[in-house]
Amino acid sequence: MEVCPNCFADKELKGFILSSKKSGDCKICDSGNVHLMDINELLDFFQELIDNFHITKNGESLKSKIQGNWSFFTSHGIAAKILNEILPNLSTSISNSEDLVDYNEDIVENFMHWETLKEELKWSKRFISNIDYLEELGWDSFFNTQFELKPTDDLFRARVHHQSGLMAFSKDEMMCPKPQLVSGGRANPLGIPYLYLSDNPETVLYEVRASYLDELSVARFQLKEELNSIKIVDFTEDTPLFQPTRINETIKASLLRKMISRDLSKPMRRYDTEIEYIPTQFICEFINIFTGASGIRFNSSIHLSGKNIVIFDQKLMQCKEVKLKKVNNMNLTAIEHK
Repeated sequence: MEVCPNCFADKELKGFILSSKKSGDCKICDSGNVHLMDINELLDFFQELIDNFHITKNGESLKSKIQGNWSFFTSHGIAAKILNEILPNLSTSISNSEDLVDYNEDIVENFMHWETLKEELKWSKRFISNIDYLEELGWDSFFNTQFELKPTDDLFRARVHHQSGLMAFSKDEMMCPKPQLVSGGRANPLGIPYLYLSDNPETVLYEVRASYLDELSVARFQLKEELNSIKIVDFTEDTPLFQPTRINETIKASLLRKMISRDLSKPMRRYDTEIEYIPTQFICEFINIFTGASGIRFNSSIHLSGKNIVIFDQKLMQCKEVKLKKVNNMNLTAIEHK
């Protein structure tokens, strides 16, 4: 059996198959004149991957588990074809793609510890947490999905004016408030200012909850030129599952980041309290200390095409310009809530 790059969505595996010198028509996905690779060349990878699952009555099908968390294959149908071909050649009790499975206990314990830690931080152990256990779980190495922010990258920040007719805020006023005035946020603790930015000027209008006819100051920021670049932990990128080694660690890291990313992106409701912020404040400080990164990037939940960037030290950034804006259109929708 031969597979081609079009059988998979995983960019690393696609690249690996593209290195094959053989070409022809793929009988799995019906692609014509493509690079082909014998599936037996991927046996070691699939063995290490399948070793992370076990059969259980309350699980979901193997193909759905892999596709749901990883979008590894290009479709469920192709997933079934490839898995059913390869599973009989592996040392596993899983016989076909429809077998109900779950992750092994060590994986579940690892990423579900985030839920345990959240409750501890909010209600019992706020300031002295068991960092040693987090290191035992490997969390100190799980935030290496990073990107470089460069001085040519534009980022944006907005402030709503509380009365009309004002001039745009100054560049200094678009920076963080003084520590004495800083309230707790999704990433920063009370009294510790982080600079909240977005990757496009439209996203910031949503993030500050601007309303129809509101007037705002929207600032454009860039990294200071002398810094060349800084590292930002990226919660928006999916880690490729195809790895030469350490697939178990890759799965743990990715599942943990997805859980944290959901909490970072979750919008606060007006009746929520700042206690809800404490777990994500903790993880940002953990990232700051253990990775040396200068910030984080995560998806905006209220403007789906936008991404938010939090810079731990605002001195790394410079405000290039500030423009006065006025909201002239809004679209609100609602669903039935039971």
